[in-house]
Amino acid sequence: MELQAIRQAASQGTISLPPPRDSEILEDVPILKLCLKVTRQLSDFRHAFACTKHAETIGRLMLALEARHEVLEANTRLSLKYYFLSRIVPKPEIEEFVRMENFSTACLDLAETLRIEPISVRTVTSIANHFLQDNLAWRKSGEFPKDPSVEDVSTVIWDQIPEQLEKWEEFARNQRDMDPLVHIILISLYYVAISPLNKYNEKIAQILMQLLFLQPSVGVPFPCLQLGYALKTNPHLGLEEKRYGWRTRRWTPYLTYALTTILKASVYSLEILQAIERLFDQTANYLKQLGMANHIAFLPVIFEYPACRTGELSSLTGVRRQVASHILNDLVHAGVLERIEDGRDRIFFHLRLLELLENETHSFAPLPRELVPFDLLYQKGNTGRNRKDEVL
Repeated sequence: MELQAIRQAASQGTISLPPPRDSEILEDVPILKLCLKVTRQLSDFRHAFACTKHAETIGRLMLALEARHEVLEANTRLSLKYYFLSRIVPKPEIEEFVRMENFSTACLDLAETLRIEPISVRTVTSIANHFLQDNLAWRKSGEFPKDPSVEDVSTVIWDQIPEQLEKWEEFARNQRDMDPLVHIILISLYYVAISPLNKYNEKIAQILMQLLFLQPSVGVPFPCLQLGYALKTNPHLGLEEKRYGWRTRRWTPYLTYALTTILKASVYSLEILQAIERLFDQTANYLKQLGMANHIAFLPVIFEYPACRTGELSSLTGVRRQVASHILNDLVHAGVLERIEDGRDRIFFHLRLLELLENETHSFAPLPRELVPFDLLYQKGNTGRNRKDEVL
Protein backbone atom coordinates (compact mmCIF):
# COMPACT_ATOMS: atom_id res chain seq x y z
CA MET A 1 0.00 0.00 0.00
CA GLU A 2 1.57 3.30 -1.07
CA LEU A 3 1.59 6.41 1.12
CA GLN A 4 -1.15 8.15 -0.86
CA ALA A 5 -3.34 5.05 -0.72
CA ILE A 6 -2.93 4.82 3.05
CA ARG A 7 -3.90 8.47 3.49
CA GLN A 8 -6.93 7.89 1.30
CA ALA A 9 -7.86 4.81 3.32
CA ALA A 10 -7.51 6.84 6.51
CA SER A 11 -9.84 9.53 5.19
CA GLN A 12 -12.40 6.83 4.33
CA GLY A 13 -12.21 5.38 7.82
CA THR A 14 -10.73 2.03 6.80
CA ILE A 15 -7.70 2.66 9.00
CA SER A 16 -8.50 3.66 12.55
CA LEU A 17 -6.76 4.60 15.77
CA PRO A 18 -6.17 3.63 18.49
CA PRO A 19 -5.36 -0.12 18.43
CA PRO A 20 -7.69 -2.54 20.26
CA ARG A 21 -7.99 -1.91 23.99
CA ASP A 22 -8.18 -5.55 24.99
CA SER A 23 -7.09 -8.94 23.70
CA GLU A 24 -9.74 -8.93 20.96
CA ILE A 25 -8.24 -10.49 17.78
CA LEU A 26 -4.77 -10.14 19.37
CA GLU A 27 -3.79 -13.08 21.47
CA ASP A 28 -4.46 -16.32 19.64
CA VAL A 29 -2.64 -19.46 20.79
CA PRO A 30 0.52 -18.97 18.65
CA ILE A 31 0.90 -15.39 19.93
CA LEU A 32 0.47 -16.43 23.56
CA LYS A 33 3.03 -19.23 23.12
CA LEU A 34 5.47 -16.77 21.58
CA CYS A 35 4.86 -14.32 24.46
CA LEU A 36 5.70 -17.10 26.92
CA LYS A 37 8.89 -17.92 25.01
CA VAL A 38 9.98 -14.27 25.04
CA THR A 39 9.13 -13.95 28.75
CA ARG A 40 11.32 -16.95 29.58
CA GLN A 41 14.22 -15.56 27.57
CA LEU A 42 13.87 -12.16 29.25
CA SER A 43 13.82 -13.96 32.60
CA ASP A 44 17.16 -15.60 31.74
CA PHE A 45 18.60 -12.19 30.89
CA ARG A 46 17.26 -10.66 34.14
CA HIS A 47 18.77 -13.51 36.16
CA ALA A 48 22.17 -13.20 34.49
CA PHE A 49 22.14 -9.43 34.95
CA ALA A 50 21.21 -9.78 38.62
CA CYS A 51 23.99 -12.30 39.23
CA THR A 52 26.83 -10.37 37.64
CA LYS A 53 29.04 -8.31 39.93
CA HIS A 54 29.50 -5.69 37.24
CA ALA A 55 25.91 -4.95 36.24
CA GLU A 56 26.24 -1.17 35.90
CA THR A 57 29.44 -1.39 33.85
CA ILE A 58 28.09 -4.08 31.52
CA GLY A 59 24.74 -2.31 31.19
CA ARG A 60 26.38 0.93 30.05
CA LEU A 61 28.57 -0.90 27.53
CA MET A 62 25.55 -2.69 26.10
CA LEU A 63 23.62 0.59 25.93
CA ALA A 64 26.46 2.15 23.91
CA LEU A 65 26.31 -0.82 21.54
CA GLU A 66 22.53 -0.48 21.23
CA ALA A 67 22.89 3.25 20.54
CA ARG A 68 25.28 2.42 17.72
CA HIS A 69 22.82 -0.01 16.12
CA GLU A 70 19.96 2.45 16.49
CA VAL A 71 21.74 5.58 15.27
CA LEU A 72 24.27 4.48 12.66
CA GLU A 73 23.25 3.34 9.22
CA ALA A 74 24.10 -0.25 8.30
CA ASN A 75 26.87 0.83 5.91
CA THR A 76 28.46 3.34 8.30
CA ARG A 77 32.02 2.37 9.18
CA LEU A 78 32.50 4.52 12.27
CA SER A 79 33.92 2.23 14.94
CA LEU A 80 33.16 1.98 18.64
CA LYS A 81 36.85 2.65 19.30
CA TYR A 82 36.47 6.21 18.07
CA TYR A 83 33.07 6.61 19.70
CA PHE A 84 34.55 5.82 23.12
CA LEU A 85 37.45 8.14 22.33
CA SER A 86 34.94 10.91 21.52
CA ARG A 87 33.53 10.55 25.03
CA ILE A 88 36.80 11.82 26.50
CA VAL A 89 37.96 13.91 23.54
CA PRO A 90 34.68 15.40 22.23
CA LYS A 91 34.23 15.44 18.46
CA PRO A 92 31.06 17.50 17.91
CA GLU A 93 31.73 17.56 14.17
CA ILE A 94 30.89 13.83 13.98
CA GLU A 95 27.10 14.05 14.28
CA GLU A 96 26.63 10.28 14.55
CA PHE A 97 28.71 10.15 17.74
CA VAL A 98 26.73 13.04 19.22
CA ARG A 99 23.44 11.22 18.46
CA MET A 100 24.75 7.99 19.97
CA GLU A 101 25.59 9.84 23.17
CA ASN A 102 22.19 11.55 23.13
CA PHE A 103 20.44 8.19 22.69
CA SER A 104 22.31 6.70 25.66
CA THR A 105 21.77 9.76 27.84
CA ALA A 106 18.03 9.84 27.11
CA CYS A 107 17.67 6.19 28.13
CA LEU A 108 19.66 6.67 31.35
CA ASP A 109 18.05 9.97 32.34
CA LEU A 110 14.50 8.64 31.98
CA ALA A 111 15.07 5.07 33.18
CA GLU A 112 14.42 5.61 36.89
CA THR A 113 11.38 7.81 36.31
CA LEU A 114 9.75 5.33 33.93
CA ARG A 115 10.14 2.45 36.38
CA ILE A 116 7.44 4.04 38.53
CA GLU A 117 5.53 6.27 36.09
CA PRO A 118 3.68 5.37 32.89
CA ILE A 119 4.77 6.61 29.49
CA SER A 120 3.25 9.98 28.62
CA VAL A 121 3.48 12.83 26.13
CA ARG A 122 5.91 14.46 28.55
CA THR A 123 8.17 11.43 28.05
CA VAL A 124 8.23 12.08 24.30
CA THR A 125 9.11 15.73 24.92
CA SER A 126 11.90 14.77 27.31
CA ILE A 127 13.41 12.35 24.81
CA ALA A 128 13.18 14.89 21.97
CA ASN A 129 14.94 17.46 24.15
CA HIS A 130 17.99 15.18 24.25
CA PHE A 131 18.44 15.71 20.49
CA LEU A 132 18.59 19.51 20.49
CA GLN A 133 21.05 19.71 17.60
CA ASP A 134 18.50 17.98 15.34
CA ASN A 135 15.77 20.58 15.90
CA LEU A 136 13.01 18.09 16.63
CA ALA A 137 9.56 19.67 16.75
CA TRP A 138 5.88 18.77 16.49
CA ARG A 139 4.71 18.35 12.92
CA LYS A 140 3.10 21.39 11.29
CA SER A 141 0.35 21.92 8.75
CA GLY A 142 1.02 20.01 5.54
CA GLU A 143 4.12 18.33 6.98
CA PHE A 144 4.48 14.56 7.07
CA PRO A 145 7.29 12.66 8.81
CA LYS A 146 10.63 12.49 7.03
CA ASP A 147 11.47 9.03 8.39
CA PRO A 148 11.45 6.65 5.40
CA SER A 149 10.59 3.67 7.60
CA VAL A 150 7.49 5.24 9.16
CA GLU A 151 6.00 7.67 6.70
CA ASP A 152 4.05 4.97 4.90
CA VAL A 153 2.16 3.98 8.05
CA SER A 154 1.46 7.44 9.44
CA THR A 155 -2.11 8.51 8.81
CA VAL A 156 -2.56 11.41 11.23
CA ILE A 157 -2.65 14.94 9.85
CA TRP A 158 -1.18 17.77 11.88
CA ASP A 159 -4.37 19.13 13.51
CA GLN A 160 -5.25 15.64 14.84
CA ILE A 161 -1.95 15.17 16.65
CA PRO A 162 -2.90 16.66 20.07
CA GLU A 163 -6.09 14.59 20.24
CA GLN A 164 -4.35 11.40 19.13
CA LEU A 165 -1.47 11.91 21.58
CA GLU A 166 -3.99 12.25 24.39
CA LYS A 167 -5.59 8.97 23.32
CA TRP A 168 -2.17 7.37 22.98
CA GLU A 169 -1.25 8.38 26.53
CA GLU A 170 -4.51 6.97 27.87
CA PHE A 171 -3.92 3.74 25.92
CA ALA A 172 -0.41 3.46 27.38
CA ARG A 173 -1.71 3.85 30.93
CA ASN A 174 -4.32 1.08 30.68
CA GLN A 175 -3.08 -2.39 29.94
CA ARG A 176 -6.41 -4.10 30.56
CA ASP A 177 -6.18 -7.84 29.95
CA MET A 178 -3.41 -7.71 27.33
CA ASP A 179 -0.16 -9.54 27.74
CA PRO A 180 2.44 -6.90 28.80
CA LEU A 181 4.59 -7.63 25.74
CA VAL A 182 1.66 -7.17 23.37
CA HIS A 183 0.78 -3.93 25.11
CA ILE A 184 4.33 -2.59 24.74
CA ILE A 185 4.40 -3.45 21.04
CA LEU A 186 1.09 -1.70 20.43
CA ILE A 187 2.12 1.41 22.41
CA SER A 188 5.16 1.74 20.14
CA LEU A 189 3.17 0.97 16.99
CA TYR A 190 0.47 3.47 17.94
CA TYR A 191 3.12 6.16 18.49
CA VAL A 192 4.67 5.45 15.08
CA ALA A 193 1.22 5.64 13.47
CA ILE A 194 0.77 9.14 14.90
CA SER A 195 4.40 10.15 14.16
CA PRO A 196 3.93 13.48 15.97
CA LEU A 197 7.46 14.80 15.34
CA ASN A 198 8.92 16.17 12.14
CA LYS A 199 11.52 13.35 12.10
CA TYR A 200 13.14 10.59 14.17
CA ASN A 201 9.77 9.10 15.21
CA GLU A 202 11.12 5.57 14.78
CA LYS A 203 14.15 6.39 16.94
CA ILE A 204 11.92 7.88 19.65
CA ALA A 205 9.73 4.76 19.48
CA GLN A 206 12.78 2.55 20.10
CA ILE A 207 13.75 4.58 23.17
CA LEU A 208 10.16 4.32 24.39
CA MET A 209 10.34 0.54 24.03
CA GLN A 210 13.58 0.40 26.04
CA LEU A 211 11.87 2.38 28.79
CA LEU A 212 8.65 0.34 28.66
CA PHE A 213 10.61 -2.87 29.21
CA LEU A 214 11.84 -1.44 32.53
CA GLN A 215 8.34 -1.28 33.99
CA PRO A 216 7.42 -3.90 36.63
CA SER A 217 5.18 -5.87 34.26
CA VAL A 218 8.31 -6.94 32.31
CA GLY A 219 11.14 -5.93 34.64
CA VAL A 220 14.18 -5.66 32.36
CA PRO A 221 16.90 -4.33 34.74
CA PHE A 222 18.67 -1.86 32.42
CA PRO A 223 17.73 -0.05 29.16
CA CYS A 224 20.16 -2.08 27.07
CA LEU A 225 18.19 -4.72 25.15
CA GLN A 226 19.75 -5.09 21.71
CA LEU A 227 16.62 -4.17 19.76
CA GLY A 228 18.57 -2.23 17.14
CA TYR A 229 20.71 -5.24 16.28
CA ALA A 230 17.65 -7.50 16.08
CA LEU A 231 15.91 -5.06 13.74
CA LYS A 232 18.95 -4.68 11.49
CA THR A 233 19.39 -8.43 11.13
CA ASN A 234 15.78 -8.92 10.05
CA PRO A 235 15.21 -9.17 6.29
CA HIS A 236 12.77 -6.25 6.49
CA LEU A 237 11.40 -3.78 9.03
CA GLY A 238 7.92 -5.24 9.42
CA LEU A 239 6.38 -2.63 7.13
CA GLU A 240 4.18 -5.11 5.29
CA GLU A 241 2.88 -6.49 8.59
CA LYS A 242 2.16 -2.95 9.81
CA ARG A 243 0.25 -2.10 6.63
CA TYR A 244 -1.72 -5.31 6.85
CA GLY A 245 -2.65 -4.65 10.46
CA TRP A 246 -3.77 -1.07 9.88
CA ARG A 247 -5.79 -2.11 6.84
CA THR A 248 -7.49 -5.25 8.18
CA ARG A 249 -7.29 -4.87 11.99
CA ARG A 250 -5.70 -8.33 12.09
CA TRP A 251 -2.54 -8.04 14.11
CA THR A 252 -1.20 -11.59 14.34
CA PRO A 253 1.41 -11.14 11.53
CA TYR A 254 2.81 -7.94 13.02
CA LEU A 255 2.77 -9.25 16.59
CA THR A 256 4.57 -12.39 15.42
CA TYR A 257 7.20 -10.25 13.70
CA ALA A 258 7.63 -7.92 16.71
CA LEU A 259 7.77 -10.71 19.31
CA THR A 260 10.30 -12.64 17.21
CA THR A 261 12.43 -9.49 17.04
CA ILE A 262 12.27 -9.03 20.83
CA LEU A 263 13.18 -12.71 21.29
CA LYS A 264 16.23 -12.29 19.05
CA ALA A 265 17.21 -9.13 20.95
CA SER A 266 16.92 -10.97 24.28
CA VAL A 267 19.09 -13.87 23.13
CA TYR A 268 21.72 -11.52 21.70
CA SER A 269 21.70 -9.38 24.86
CA LEU A 270 22.34 -12.41 27.06
CA GLU A 271 25.21 -13.53 24.81
CA ILE A 272 26.87 -10.10 25.01
CA LEU A 273 26.45 -9.92 28.79
CA GLN A 274 28.03 -13.35 29.23
CA ALA A 275 30.89 -12.52 26.85
CA ILE A 276 31.77 -9.27 28.67
CA GLU A 277 31.61 -11.05 32.02
CA ARG A 278 33.85 -13.82 30.65
CA LEU A 279 36.45 -11.30 29.51
CA PHE A 280 36.28 -9.50 32.88
CA ASP A 281 36.77 -12.72 34.85
CA GLN A 282 39.61 -13.93 32.61
CA THR A 283 41.35 -10.56 32.96
CA ALA A 284 40.98 -10.59 36.75
CA ASN A 285 42.37 -14.14 37.02
CA TYR A 286 45.22 -13.24 34.67
CA LEU A 287 46.20 -10.25 36.81
CA LYS A 288 46.16 -12.41 39.94
CA GLN A 289 48.57 -14.84 38.28
CA LEU A 290 50.90 -11.94 37.50
CA GLY A 291 50.84 -10.73 41.10
CA MET A 292 48.74 -7.70 40.09
CA ALA A 293 45.72 -8.38 42.32
CA ASN A 294 45.75 -4.74 43.45
CA HIS A 295 44.98 -3.64 39.90
CA ILE A 296 41.72 -5.62 39.72
CA ALA A 297 39.84 -2.93 41.67
CA PHE A 298 40.31 -0.58 38.69
CA LEU A 299 38.95 -2.96 36.05
CA PRO A 300 35.31 -1.69 36.26
CA VAL A 301 36.47 1.78 35.15
CA ILE A 302 38.77 0.29 32.48
CA PHE A 303 35.83 -1.69 31.10
CA GLU A 304 33.31 1.15 31.24
CA TYR A 305 35.78 3.48 29.51
CA PRO A 306 37.57 1.36 26.87
CA ALA A 307 39.32 4.57 25.79
CA CYS A 308 40.85 6.22 28.85
CA ARG A 309 43.49 8.75 29.83
CA THR A 310 45.33 9.28 33.07
CA GLY A 311 43.06 12.19 34.00
CA GLU A 312 39.85 10.18 33.54
CA LEU A 313 41.09 7.27 35.64
CA SER A 314 42.27 9.69 38.33
CA SER A 315 38.96 11.57 38.53
CA LEU A 316 36.79 8.44 38.34
CA THR A 317 38.66 6.48 41.02
CA GLY A 318 39.92 9.28 43.27
CA VAL A 319 43.59 8.32 43.01
CA ARG A 320 46.35 10.78 42.20
CA ARG A 321 47.27 11.29 38.56
CA GLN A 322 50.69 9.74 39.12
CA VAL A 323 49.07 6.62 40.58
CA ALA A 324 46.60 6.49 37.71
CA SER A 325 49.51 6.70 35.26
CA HIS A 326 51.28 3.84 37.04
CA ILE A 327 48.15 1.66 36.94
CA LEU A 328 47.52 2.24 33.24
CA ASN A 329 51.14 1.65 32.27
CA ASP A 330 51.28 -1.54 34.35
CA LEU A 331 48.22 -2.79 32.44
CA VAL A 332 49.97 -1.94 29.16
CA HIS A 333 53.06 -3.96 30.22
CA ALA A 334 50.73 -6.82 31.17
CA GLY A 335 49.16 -6.82 27.71
CA VAL A 336 45.70 -5.82 28.92
CA LEU A 337 45.68 -2.30 27.42
CA GLU A 338 47.33 -0.67 24.44
CA ARG A 339 48.82 2.82 24.69
CA ILE A 340 48.58 5.15 21.70
CA GLU A 341 50.20 8.56 21.47
CA ASP A 342 47.76 11.18 20.17
CA GLY A 343 49.71 14.42 20.08
CA ARG A 344 50.34 15.33 23.69
CA ASP A 345 47.73 12.82 24.88
CA ARG A 346 48.33 9.21 25.78
CA ILE A 347 45.19 7.18 25.15
CA PHE A 348 44.86 3.73 26.70
CA PHE A 349 42.55 1.41 24.72
CA HIS A 350 41.01 -1.86 25.88
CA LEU A 351 41.26 -3.51 22.46
CA ARG A 352 39.96 -6.94 23.50
CA LEU A 353 36.77 -5.39 24.83
CA LEU A 354 36.35 -3.30 21.68
CA GLU A 355 36.92 -6.41 19.57
CA LEU A 356 34.25 -8.26 21.56
CA LEU A 357 31.72 -5.47 21.05
CA GLU A 358 32.47 -5.05 17.34
CA ASN A 359 32.02 -8.64 16.17
CA GLU A 360 28.82 -10.67 16.16
CA THR A 361 30.43 -13.76 17.70
CA HIS A 362 31.60 -11.74 20.76
CA SER A 363 35.04 -13.32 20.55
CA PHE A 364 38.30 -11.67 21.61
CA ALA A 365 42.01 -12.35 21.37
CA PRO A 366 43.37 -14.54 24.19
CA LEU A 367 45.39 -12.93 26.93
CA PRO A 368 49.18 -13.46 26.74
CA ARG A 369 50.39 -16.90 27.83
CA GLU A 370 53.96 -15.79 28.45
CA LEU A 371 55.14 -12.41 29.62
CA VAL A 372 58.55 -10.93 30.24
CA PRO A 373 58.74 -10.08 33.97
CA PHE A 374 58.61 -6.38 34.80
CA ASP A 375 58.65 -4.22 37.91
CA LEU A 376 55.22 -2.95 38.88
CA LEU A 377 54.88 0.81 39.09
CA TYR A 378 51.76 0.64 41.28
CA GLN A 379 51.71 -0.98 44.69
CA LYS A 380 48.70 -0.76 47.01
CA GLY A 381 49.22 1.96 49.58
CA ASN A 382 51.43 4.02 47.31
CA THR A 383 49.40 7.19 46.92
CA GLY A 384 51.84 8.84 44.53
CA ARG A 385 54.20 11.70 45.10
CA ASN A 386 52.68 14.77 46.71
CA ARG A 387 53.37 18.03 44.91
CA LYS A 388 55.06 19.33 48.04
CA ASP A 389 57.37 16.32 48.23
CA GLU A 390 60.95 17.01 47.34
CA VAL A 391 61.92 15.71 43.92
CA LEU A 392 65.09 13.66 44.26
